[in-house]
Amino acid sequence: MIALELACVAIVVLYLVVRVRRDPAPRTFLLRLLLLATGAWIGEDTCIHAYHFYAYSPRWSLFLDQVPVLIIAIWPVVIHSAWDLARRLTRDPRRVPLVGALIVLADASLIEPIAVQSGLWWWTEPGLFAVPPIGILGWAFFAGLAMWTFDRPRLPAVSLFPIASGGVHLLLLATWWGALRWVNGTVDPWPVVGLAWALSLGLAALAWRRDAGARVPRVELLLRIPAAGFFFVLLALYGADATALIAYALAFAPPYLVLTWQSSRTAARSAATA
Repeated sequence: MIALELACVAIVVLYLVVRVRRDPAPRTFLLRLLLLATGAWIGEDTCIHAYHFYAYSPRWSLFLDQVPVLIIAIWPVVIHSAWDLARRLTRDPRRVPLVGALIVLADASLIEPIAVQSGLWWWTEPGLFAVPPIGILGWAFFAGLAMWTFDRPRLPAVSLFPIASGGVHLLLLATWWGALRWVNGTVDPWPVVGLAWALSLGLAALAWRRDAGARVPRVELLLRIPAAGFFFVLLALYGADATALIAYALAFAPPYLVLTWQSSRTAARSAATA
């Protein structure tokens, strides 16, 4: 577990160092990360206490109440990098929180089943690969609300706490009691694997047609690779016999491969004409 935690620390530090050096306002960037970390911890810790839907493995070295400290450090990186990517992919600023939330939804859809398979945490409700849909939606809700708050400079920074940390409870309760509570159960993975591949290839084709990766600096895509690689290593270590989970996880690769190839091609052309 120590090696896993050290890898998490390295991923967070790498993101911080590179992102701070590139940001025109590093203090603002660091303040937002701090707000995200605090707000995410408030939202998650209160959700664990209120609903008892999941718990973290005691193998984590250091906890802040119910949440491992490293989780508090990791999720802001996931959310902020998704926010960066969303701002590149959409030309309409009003859509950034929605697009960013969908990116985090995709991230959580990959992270949660592999983390559960690896024993990093577990859920008390059934679902796909032992992860209920409400568990994946929670981070997307928080991320979208946080991005919406950050995109409104007239709001004080601490508005993140009531809007995102508090708002996630309202959205979770509405989603659970309005829909998911009544269809709760174990999900057959193979139909979802097929759907994931169809959606992935469709998004990859859309990105290819629109040359979406040309609008994204290569470094911003490369910064997301270490975290993705970390979970694929976990999958290799703890899920080598989980055929459906492997097929499901691989479905997340095509859109990012297309975006990265287009971004690299654009960077090469710019260098050639410089």
